[in-house]
Amino acid sequence: MSIGSRTLLVCLLLLSIALTGCDRGAHKQPSSSDTAPQTSQEAAQETPQEVSQEAVQDTPQAPQKGPTDADANANAPATTEEAAKKPSILDKIRGKGMHMAAKEDLRPEAAWAPETSSEYPINAYNNYVETGDLDAIRKHGKLRILVDISNTDSLHRAATQQDIELEETKRLAESLGLKPVVLYANNFHELGPNLIEGKGDIVANNVVITEPRKQLVDFSIPTANTHLILVSRNDEEEVTDKSDLKGKTLVVTKGTSYAEAAKVFASQHPGLELKIVEKNYVELVIDVSEKLIDFTIVEEQIYDLVTQFKENLKKNVVFPEERQMAWAIRKGSPELLAAVNAFVRESLLTRSTKRFIGDFDEIKQRGVIRVVTRNHPGSYYMWKGRIMGYEYELAQAFAKIHKLRLEIVVAPRHEDLMTMLQEGKADIAASLLSITERRKHAHMAFGPPYMQEKVVIVARENETFSDPSELAGRTVHVRKSSNHYDEALELQKKVPDLKIELAPEALNIQQIIDKVADKEYDLAIADDVSVKLEHTWRTDIHTALDLHVEDNVYAWMLRDNNPQLLEAVNKFFNGANTKKHLKTLYTKYFTAPKRSREEINRLNANGSISPFDKFVQKYSDKYDFDWRLIVAQMFQESTFNPKAKSWVGARGLMQVMPDTGKQVGEKNLFDPETSVRAGIKYLEWLHRKFEDKGITAENMMWFTLAAYNAGLGHVYDAQDLAEEKGWDRKVWFNNVENAMLLLSEKKYYTKARYGFARGQEPYDYVRKIQARFRTYVALLEDYQRREQDEEQSLIERTPELFAGAFYLSPVSQELAALRE
Repeated sequence: MSIGSRTLLVCLLLLSIALTGCDRGAHKQPSSSDTAPQTSQEAAQETPQEVSQEAVQDTPQAPQKGPTDADANANAPATTEEAAKKPSILDKIRGKGMHMAAKEDLRPEAAWAPETSSEYPINAYNNYVETGDLDAIRKHGKLRILVDISNTDSLHRAATQQDIELEETKRLAESLGLKPVVLYANNFHELGPNLIEGKGDIVANNVVITEPRKQLVDFSIPTANTHLILVSRNDEEEVTDKSDLKGKTLVVTKGTSYAEAAKVFASQHPGLELKIVEKNYVELVIDVSEKLIDFTIVEEQIYDLVTQFKENLKKNVVFPEERQMAWAIRKGSPELLAAVNAFVRESLLTRSTKRFIGDFDEIKQRGVIRVVTRNHPGSYYMWKGRIMGYEYELAQAFAKIHKLRLEIVVAPRHEDLMTMLQEGKADIAASLLSITERRKHAHMAFGPPYMQEKVVIVARENETFSDPSELAGRTVHVRKSSNHYDEALELQKKVPDLKIELAPEALNIQQIIDKVADKEYDLAIADDVSVKLEHTWRTDIHTALDLHVEDNVYAWMLRDNNPQLLEAVNKFFNGANTKKHLKTLYTKYFTAPKRSREEINRLNANGSISPFDKFVQKYSDKYDFDWRLIVAQMFQESTFNPKAKSWVGARGLMQVMPDTGKQVGEKNLFDPETSVRAGIKYLEWLHRKFEDKGITAENMMWFTLAAYNAGLGHVYDAQDLAEEKGWDRKVWFNNVENAMLLLSEKKYYTKARYGFARGQEPYDYVRKIQARFRTYVALLEDYQRREQDEEQSLIERTPELFAGAFYLSPVSQELAALRE
């Protein structure tokens, strides 16, 4: 050891003695607060030193994922008590410590239970092997239903054959006294082997009966008939036996009946390139729509599913042979087969048809209730991969009480809600509909009012009216089919100079409000609840005038010749459980705090940026993420509150949904370490979805964060839309993020696979995390520089500190005072 090194060690030792002497000289007795560890809820909320945002603009770029030694330095994670320990003397010199938000500082526990669907990716389920018949299956208490992901991986605008099969299979399970568990496989060809190996009990997946398949599994009696079709874009010429398809591509899914039909078709058209791939058939139909391939072959039900959101497809060839579909079970299961066949026979007798106007007795016999609504955040939409909506949850509750399968039908336009009832395409309209005389005169009946809201003038921020007369010369925009049109006519009688302009029927009220905010429309009339929905993520519009409409109430609408159904609806809404449920749903969708956050520009003085840094560092190293970025995301999700529960039921520091937690093998999401681990495992799963697509590491991270917030499907939709608009589908900022914003506009979301998205949320989410991440990077670098400067300063002041070992120098007196 060099003389200089030894001298430095001696100096540090003497410094330690000096500091100890200062403490003794102060004669400070430890208090209970000095000795007792603080819990996460007891930790004081102290104010750290502020840091200017301008100082961090020229900071390092976003994290690049690279190789790390995951376990090389895995320290034991700090406990909550350790994270909230008393600051040291140097902490006090630099500033106060930062602790997590207390539970009451953020948001209360939500009043609704976590949503768990008993649906799993098959590899995420704690599975078992069972190859026995019904008696053996009963011992497990579950019926494992095998399906592939393709048919359910989108927002359905109307019920598909797969929706019907899946719901009917769940009803089968319940009729047998078993719990239905749905297991999703990534590819169709995985279903048969999983069934045969005993990793599932029944396949309910639009399986076409073929002779080769009969050798491997048993089939129920047919559940539906279908034809195979050659799908092309609608600008493709009609294909005939004499068509020259040289240079064209036909791509089909491995293991399906489509592959066999494709081989025959290709042999009849020399020069047609045939590819048999593992990619699922729904994706291939989308590839046809997006001009990635020329043709694919599927059955009619799959075509019907995709054409709900892709309009440029056509049935180019319908193969003449009618084929039958059925449920598949393992061979050697006669008891299960008999039970399945009995159930299917009854089910087929009661399945819905396109037109049906029967009353409730016939609906119950049919076993399905059809509810027509709109795709928007007040009624029915997809978020974080989950189907949600105020009206959707009410309809679910009604269907569950009466043991009916719920079939949601999405009306393309507002006026279609009543039309679809009149034409027998739905039984109930539920879309925050006001009771009006005009609708009653159209032979509509209404259930009990379940919500009363003010009718208001909506304007841009900072514009208010104290009296209706101030609206003279202004223009309000309304749809003619809405109750707001009637209110506009009444208002015009009081204010003759008020102009009324009709908005397109295709617009929903959120889009009309958007146009007010964007200055395309002057003013709008809306129910106050619509403004509340908008205020969950924006502040550029507000209620400018209450029109004092006292009788604006919402109710379910149905045909007036269905008195039994009306009686059932009345009983449902007048029930004590429903009244309680209504309050819960109102809070959940219209008044619960959402994800807006006060920006953070502070840093803990001891070099940490959250109370949970060690957890984050541990699992970020393991899964190869930049830990500072994860802390920035954690703040955005929960403001470091481990007990946070969001309006959609997400839990803990990383706001993981209970179903997502199950799928990544984590349960106690309120535990800080578990939540961090679950969130990072889910991030890693999402991150892999953007691999091998030519996306830079930086952009992969932004796509991953957007998917964490909004759901993977909406990000895929935004990428497709970006490409359609001529933007770069591989770049998030100023490209795909702009497409995400468009997914709240009907013009775009009706053609999107996952439907409406509140695009502003992921747009803001990623930008806020990026800004906070760069702040953290700059602040940590500043902390490290200060550490180095202080270390150098201590070395230079060694003689003075040395003297402090024997008497209190001015410096040691200052330190002693700070310690008190």
